[in-house]
Amino acid sequence: METEAGKKGKENIKEIYKCKITVIRKSFNNDLYRKYPYGPEGACGRLEEGQVFISESRWDPPEGFCIWAWSELRPMIQGFHSGNRIPKVSCCTDGLRPVTFLLELME
Repeated sequence: METEAGKKGKENIKEIYKCKITVIRKSFNNDLYRKYPYGPEGACGRLEEGQVFISESRWDPPEGFCIWAWSELRPMIQGFHSGNRIPKVSCCTDGLRPVTFLLELME
């Protein structure tokens, strides 16, 4: 349970930088799906190419962002919240239906 002091401490922390997260590619590895099928057949159904999300908190995902992708990308996203200026391309770890993201600093 969070104390009042803890809540006030979080209110005083302002993120200086934000991270822009853009979905740049969705893939489906049909050959691997034929050998090792799990889940629905086809590319990721949670996100769409061209979608843009703005991470305003190093701790919580933007609304509508996949929590599985967030858990994998969060270390890099936290770097942008600390001021990292080098754009990065990364993806979620679903080997059958990976989604590729462009991560960029926003001031």
